[in-house]
Amino acid sequence: MDKWLKSPWTLRVVALVFAVLLYAYVSAEADVNDRAGSVPVTSSDETNTVSAPVGIRIDDSKYVVSGVPENISMQLVGPASDVRAAIQQKNYQAYVDLTDLNTGTHEVKLQYENVSDNLQVYMQPASIEVTIEEKASQQFNVSVGYTNEDQLAAGFQVDSSTVEPQTVSIVSTQEIIDQISSVRAYVDLTGIDGDITSKQAPVKVYDAQGNELSVNVEPETVEVSVQVSNPSKTVPVEVKTKGKVPEDISVASLTPEKNEVTIYGPQDALDGIDSISTEAIDLSAIKENQTVDATLSLPEDVRAVSDEKVAVAVELEETSETTIDDVPITIESLPEDLEVSFSDPQNEQINVTVSGAREVIEGLTAEDITATIDGADLEEGEQTVPIDVAGPDNTAFSLSQDEATITVQAAESTAEEATAEEETNTEEESSNTDTQAQTQTE
Repeated sequence: MDKWLKSPWTLRVVALVFAVLLYAYVSAEADVNDRAGSVPVTSSDETNTVSAPVGIRIDDSKYVVSGVPENISMQLVGPASDVRAAIQQKNYQAYVDLTDLNTGTHEVKLQYENVSDNLQVYMQPASIEVTIEEKASQQFNVSVGYTNEDQLAAGFQVDSSTVEPQTVSIVSTQEIIDQISSVRAYVDLTGIDGDITSKQAPVKVYDAQGNELSVNVEPETVEVSVQVSNPSKTVPVEVKTKGKVPEDISVASLTPEKNEVTIYGPQDALDGIDSISTEAIDLSAIKENQTVDATLSLPEDVRAVSDEKVAVAVELEETSETTIDDVPITIESLPEDLEVSFSDPQNEQINVTVSGAREVIEGLTAEDITATIDGADLEEGEQTVPIDVAGPDNTAFSLSQDEATITVQAAESTAEEATAEEETNTEEESSNTDTQAQTQTE
């Protein structure tokens, strides 16, 4: 026996047998791989690849399935007439049969139906991984959302909305239902200039991050009605300017063709608007009487205006001067705990020379001119501060003095209160001393 095993020929024969077996195994594997990756087609066969819908066989009143694609690739091979008939009729369908499976994740093979027995069918993928979960259901309120709200017709705004039905039933797994943050029916407001009545809108479901969730909604659409309005307000036009006309010329008048215009926007925004101004007219570019088209500057949140531009008549005149005597100086924004006195009482009033068109400055009095000192940042002590003067538009001012010397001190009422408080504290201390002395004597 040992001689037989040690014989070179025996070893050669055994090696040959193993080589043949290995070749056969490798050939078989290659054949299997070839069959999986390609379809054997004879010269008389026709092949065509179609997209086939995938059905699910399960009790859908109890379970929810995920992981099943909507369509898969299905290759039909066989007689040309049968292939063409299948493609024309489109009855073919793939499906997964999950009726005997429990909840959990499973690897299942795809099957097919409604395909002629004369055809061979190859599907890609051949199997899929699915997850079966118990079904959950919950009622949710539906709110109305809007797209392109900024593209409503000029001046319009949304006042209110209603939805019917107000609630929908959402069916999915409990895990998905717990993620639901909002349920909305969206309405496109592009160009809307009147109420929307009973418009069908699809219901969308979102999580807290705004991601749309894939769930079953019953009903899938709701009827949305939207009430819109066009609030408006008529306000005066103010003409704004920039730059200056030549020194020897003054602006006699700036007269808009329309003194009022109508603006449109949300009511809360309109309530806070008392006028609308033009964009600044550059006076340095005006050399003679003329009419300028001035664009109106829309306040924030105003969506539209009855006139985007107004014609403004600009009239010029030679500059005239007049002097207004004894214009009182007032202190503005002075803290309540401070008071101001002028070092020289005669400096409480100033004379102001006003330059401008004759018809503008003619008849001006001290009441038409304001001379002020800003008291917001004043500190106690003597100091010299600038004087600000204001008056009619399109005028210039020359002051008899540009500054005033003032003394700032604590207000008398505050000082009196401090003195009274000090006296009270002194009396209390004296009373306490007397009480202690009497106690010690006893």
